[in-house]
Amino acid sequence: MIREDRELLAELARLNGDMASMALHIMAGSAGSAEQQNYAQRLIAAGERLQRRAAGMGSVIIEGKASAEEPVALPARTVELDREQ
Repeated sequence: MIREDRELLAELARLNGDMASMALHIMAGSAGSAEQQNYAQRLIAAGERLQRRAAGMGSVIIEGKASAEEPVALPARTVELDREQ
């Protein structure tokens, strides 16, 4: 595993760990705009890094075996719908 992968996994783990607290603040109405924007930017940055990583892969690896010629990813339109709302 290369350093960039470890850093990405660490950031994804931090985002995951922060998700419950953020959700509770949002539900309680105590999450400020800056806090929400900061978390959103972290999510977007991690998502873009993950997308670049996936785009650079020649095949999907499952349990150490290549299973496809093309990377499998969610359609880009999924993200765009959320941004339009």
